[in-house]
Amino acid sequence: MDFIVGNLAHIEGLDQVKLAEDVGITHYGAGQGPLHSSDPFQFLALAARETSTIKLGPYVLDPLTRIPPSVANSLATLNLVSEGRAFLGLGTANSALHAMGRKSAKPEELAEAVQVISALVRGGRADHTWRGETKAAQLLGAPDAGFFRTDPDFPVYIAAGGPKGVANAARYADAILYCVGPNPNFIKIVRRELEREVAAAGRPPGSVKLIGLTFFYQLRNGETWEDALTKGFGTTAPMGSTISDMGYLKKFREEIGADIVDKSIAMVQNTIMGAPEEMGAASHLDQWDTYAKGFDERHMPYMSQDILDFWTLYGSPDDLLEKAQLMMESGLDALSVFLYNPFTARRDIADIGSSILARI
Repeated sequence: MDFIVGNLAHIEGLDQVKLAEDVGITHYGAGQGPLHSSDPFQFLALAARETSTIKLGPYVLDPLTRIPPSVANSLATLNLVSEGRAFLGLGTANSALHAMGRKSAKPEELAEAVQVISALVRGGRADHTWRGETKAAQLLGAPDAGFFRTDPDFPVYIAAGGPKGVANAARYADAILYCVGPNPNFIKIVRRELEREVAAAGRPPGSVKLIGLTFFYQLRNGETWEDALTKGFGTTAPMGSTISDMGYLKKFREEIGADIVDKSIAMVQNTIMGAPEEMGAASHLDQWDTYAKGFDERHMPYMSQDILDFWTLYGSPDDLLEKAQLMMESGLDALSVFLYNPFTARRDIADIGSSILARI
């Protein structure tokens, strides 16, 4: 089973990648945050030197802060350094861009970027529009020149949410990353909509894999759901999932469950999506300063056990194994955990290995 762990690039946490490889995790993704994390490509290149089998890639990169030919170069360089283990995770970058006070990328901007990047890292040529001009782009030079390594089957994953995001992924991706928790009904809805868009794109059924992206904490004896927030993935995890999935939550409110949809949306509207001053933050920088750094007490009034049960993977080792198996049986092709708090990642990676991967 493919199991992907993502974490913000934390240059002093390189040993986490080797630990992930040792416990059976198949992919390690480094998240991008220009204002709140280390550079993902520098992190991944160093990690490639310390590992031998685990696949490595940005998870996820935005399509705006680096132009596509530059991204393709970084990926092909990483693919050379890692001896063919690189992959791309690309998304509209809610966090990376919102932390700068900017809007997320538009679906059409993501689509344009993924087409150019995919063509180049697979050894091809593509037209690239930049600063009002369209020019051909290609990674030049002989394959054995030692500058980079292209691959005709270079894997491209798109992080998406809602109708437009899924439609993009169905056209251009090898796999879609979609925020889900251990709720079989919601996973089946996402699978259904993905297959519908794959058919509309003229691609064969099952040609775009569904990777369920969730958040993880193993409860210790006596701990409760509140501990999963305060000691585990923090309050940002269920909020990030809700933001990503807003389109489907609204479109399929009754089918998903009106109560959990309304609670999730209210949670986000009262924390991240409102104006910073309405949440006790002086600016967007203050608002995002606690992102991925653990628990934020200001968010707690909007949290509840049923929100965590819907969006996250937490519980005892037996609970975790049962929920992970349920998620896979409900229609996922692979399971992924994003570790929002880089300072507890070693603990969580070890727990994933012992509670799930060693027993599945």
